[in-house]
Amino acid sequence: MDRCPRPTGSGAVDQSIALWRALAELGLREAVLAPGSRSAPLIYALASEEMGERIRAHVRIDERAAAFTALGLSRHDPTRPAAVLTTSGTATAHLHAAVMEAHHSRIPLLVLTADRPAELRDVGANQTTRQAGMFRSLVRLAADLPAPSGAQATPLELRTAVSTAARALAAATGGHPGPVHLNLSFRDPLVPRSGPSPAAETRQRIVLTRRLGPTPPTPHPVPVDGRTVVVAGDGAGPAAAELAARHGLPLLAEPSSGARRGETLIEGYPALLREVMGDPRHALRPRRAIVFGHPTLSRPVVGALLGSEDVDVVVVDPQLDWADAARRARLVVPAAVGEEQGPVATAQRQQHLQAWGEAARTATAALPTSWQQRAAVAVWDASGPEDVLVLGSSSLVRDLEQHAGATSARVIANRGLAGIDGTTAMAGGIALGHRAPARGTAAGLDAGRVRLLIGDLTALHDLTGLLIGPHEPRPALDVIVVDDGGGRIFSGLEHAEAPPALLRRFFTTPHGADIAAAAAALGAETLRVTPEALPGALAAPSAGLRVLVVQQIPSTDSTNS
Repeated sequence: MDRCPRPTGSGAVDQSIALWRALAELGLREAVLAPGSRSAPLIYALASEEMGERIRAHVRIDERAAAFTALGLSRHDPTRPAAVLTTSGTATAHLHAAVMEAHHSRIPLLVLTADRPAELRDVGANQTTRQAGMFRSLVRLAADLPAPSGAQATPLELRTAVSTAARALAAATGGHPGPVHLNLSFRDPLVPRSGPSPAAETRQRIVLTRRLGPTPPTPHPVPVDGRTVVVAGDGAGPAAAELAARHGLPLLAEPSSGARRGETLIEGYPALLREVMGDPRHALRPRRAIVFGHPTLSRPVVGALLGSEDVDVVVVDPQLDWADAARRARLVVPAAVGEEQGPVATAQRQQHLQAWGEAARTATAALPTSWQQRAAVAVWDASGPEDVLVLGSSSLVRDLEQHAGATSARVIANRGLAGIDGTTAMAGGIALGHRAPARGTAAGLDAGRVRLLIGDLTALHDLTGLLIGPHEPRPALDVIVVDDGGGRIFSGLEHAEAPPALLRRFFTTPHGADIAAAAAALGAETLRVTPEALPGALAAPSAGLRVLVVQQIPSTDSTNS
């Protein structure tokens, strides 16, 4: 790394310059910040001409939106985690939901919170609370850096900041990726002050530590036979589909698994599993399930299949926090290679797969359909190999699990905790990363489209995710809101048996809001469409932030809002 930065007249700014330089050298390219005063040293350093060419800054008014935008940027390319930066006080609390999701989804995220120096803590100083360690077990590393000297940071203080930054990024992207937290104390002055700088040769050199990344785990043999199925939960990746294809095994893949493809994919498996697991003598009843990723969507999968006493469960996961909600996993391996139990009859295996496919189609055909399902499938079908589809946590993702086919698109969802917090902001971060310019090229010339499919309550819960200032890079993002006047998901859970008035008021929570008008007021191009008109609207060219509000009853205003 370069020598210590030239003194700026503010030790806080000196340290901030050294910190951003180190992070840029280590690969950080995106930073999302919310306005504040105590964080000013970091902002002055980030806004310098040097950093402006190395780290792209994004400003958000709402700290929660800032955190989920950074999470989306990190999701787009987990090898280069983004940073979110806030001032002190209650601003830090709004980061918590994004930190929780990053932890449970294993997404690297660098959280920088500015703080008062030690002498101003626990004495009633303004905007001062107990920030150090506030995220506790959710982060891979937490550091509380002491405030540098007021007028000029010492070489030791600068080396400490740089070394800590290196450790933070190594922890965020290491063998167990996730969020890290640097709590940065600053004392006045918080702004650079002009003054003479010593000669360059008097500045000490700062050594930047780089840590090599983890190596891929060695595959472990796992038994497979004609009664084995492969379960691909969220984030499973292509390994699940590859194992299923290699051995001709039924593949039960969630929409955001990254494995919903191939000839062994069983479309419409949730309805079929209700039948299969409800009958101990069913001809298709599995004896073994090999699990990749984080299954969360289907009770027939998580409860009936993986929780059954007569099903041998093998989990493939390199981490210690593997998914095993029923606590029935017999074996956990970091990576898997199938080991056939006895001779393989290819024709018999193909017949077995055909039986699974035909039975799943029959079970799906017997289900009622809805306009919401048709809208969700239209968005799914519109997404191709260059596109990214982001799914909110609502009934729509379950509609897709049951009714959608294979896809070549990249599908992402916040299934770590399956919350609706920050979904629009997270999708905006993914879109910003999807069309980020490479060095010396224009942005997004041949990139696909990023689409977000959400319900109306999720849309209302994150309206500030649409609020992007006039000086900020704008995401190329289609937000498709299926507006059916409340939370339909609860009518599919056990709460459906509640009295209708109680269910509607306390669970489906009708909102009565004009989502298209609200989105337009926040600066997004908006369009009201019917389910029938949705495919045409999705195919229409669009370059910026667009909100499509899908409603069953056509609006009298079918033009841009």
